[in-house]
Amino acid sequence: MKNTITNAAEITILNVIDNTFKTGGGPVSVGGTVVIASKGPVGVVTQVRDENWQDLFGKPLTKKTPGMEGLRQLADATPYCNYVNVVRVVDATAKFPSLAFAFGKDTGDWEAGDYVVGDLVDHTDTTTVLRCIADNTSAAEPAAAGTDVEWEIFTIYETADAEAYGTTLTLAASDLMLIAPVDGDPSVNRAIEFENIDTVKERFDIVITDKDSLGDTYTLESFTVGVNPDDVDDMGRPAYIETVFEQQSDLFSCDWNEDLAWADALETLQAIEDTVASPKSFAFVGGTNGGEPTTENWTDAWDLLKNESITVNLLFAAGSYDTDVVANIAAIADLRHCAAFADIPPYLPHDEAITWLTDAGITSRHMRAYHSPFSASDPWRGGKTVWGVSGAAVASKAICNAIFTGSVPGVHYAPAGAKRGMLKRTGVKSLFPDDIINRDDLYTARINPVIAFDTGGAVIDDDLTLHYMQNYSRFGWVNDILDYIDHRFLEAAGYAKFEPDGLTYKILNDLTKEILEQLVTSGALVPPRNPAEDGSEPFILTIKQLEIDLWHVEWAICPTGSARRIAGQPVLIK
Repeated sequence: MKNTITNAAEITILNVIDNTFKTGGGPVSVGGTVVIASKGPVGVVTQVRDENWQDLFGKPLTKKTPGMEGLRQLADATPYCNYVNVVRVVDATAKFPSLAFAFGKDTGDWEAGDYVVGDLVDHTDTTTVLRCIADNTSAAEPAAAGTDVEWEIFTIYETADAEAYGTTLTLAASDLMLIAPVDGDPSVNRAIEFENIDTVKERFDIVITDKDSLGDTYTLESFTVGVNPDDVDDMGRPAYIETVFEQQSDLFSCDWNEDLAWADALETLQAIEDTVASPKSFAFVGGTNGGEPTTENWTDAWDLLKNESITVNLLFAAGSYDTDVVANIAAIADLRHCAAFADIPPYLPHDEAITWLTDAGITSRHMRAYHSPFSASDPWRGGKTVWGVSGAAVASKAICNAIFTGSVPGVHYAPAGAKRGMLKRTGVKSLFPDDIINRDDLYTARINPVIAFDTGGAVIDDDLTLHYMQNYSRFGWVNDILDYIDHRFLEAAGYAKFEPDGLTYKILNDLTKEILEQLVTSGALVPPRNPAEDGSEPFILTIKQLEIDLWHVEWAICPTGSARRIAGQPVLIK
């Protein structure tokens, strides 16, 4: 979404003109974040819900592990969001493993003649077994050392390897199959076994095992597969090995050499069964989650959420305290016209929290920053743990959005206070019980504090954005209303694009007016507070054709307030 008009044929949302010195998002709550995890897809956006995030990304990391907050904050957000789009970040040293299985056809002792890829020969002068890796005709026996470009020394059927994420694996012409995990698990305890070769149906079983926390082996996945692309099982379902993995496995991919006849595959499978000691298990090797991601790794991961084809309207930093990364999140939110929620390190007292945010120098009418100097009971690792609340703030905003008036979500409700801002945590304890906060200083710094609640627990207690001018753009709910209109207008304008003048005006007028009227009904838009200057209507819609191919639609709105400040006046009467 662009903020400036160019000559390209596209719809533009101009930056808000805020005239409130004198006086969105869509209807779905979709989160977006980047996390460090023990497993999970890398380099892609993965959609998760409350019931499956742990299956995909694993248990939250131990308390002293870098990035340990990410999954804890994801757990805060998922129960209330429709879903959350998650990107797993890793550093350059992270690798995923693979197992390639070579095929071989025993041809006995070497003799002069024609050889094709996969032929195995016994060297006549040594005990060396050589495998042909390029079709050739030779009158001279290859060197026993296997240095010939057409031959290699053959000792084992499997090749265990590991590659950096983003690497495309290629099945070699001399390989039978290539199997690799696709779930981001380093697979250090996983292995593959081949069983039950059926020479009649031309099928065999692939069993993939793992180990539990006690070191006991268990079956992770098991498939009966065939090598004929047209093969189907007794239920009429595809039995071809690649299709079985595509349709039935969320954990692994398989690339099969379709140039091989069943006879060649069978000989290899039987040779593996005959020569490999029991249990016939092949372990994955070299997989690793790598080291701590760099700032560049984080920003690259976050940049995946710039893609406008990915739905997201509630970005949250999930405990990322690299200010360059947080600034990038704010930039993405500004680009996409959506809300963003960031954490200030909770282990800082309030005065240091103010300094931290001030030094970060981030300005954005879409980003809110939260400070929560509390520990709470850790449901995953036990004891007390400290983690931020950007994920919890997303949950609070999702609760707001769930308050519908007709088809309009409650974008104008502030995600704060006892009704919607209470943390869903137990055993909440202040890290700095003697720290006296200065509310005015927090307001000036645009910090949304989390405070202890009288009945126990803690609550988010303001709704400010990182906008430092004294106008309405400093309030979170105001920008949520604006973003909601932006996104609905974008959809409405799509219906008018490339229509002739009369129809263009009608579509833009009717649909935009409908959006604004619905917000009036919901209470998001209200009559102006200064009617003598601004009139009495909650909105003013103006549509102009500036050029033959350029239309300008302006909506001036008066957003609802929120009771951030309440004053009680004691009066003595006689």
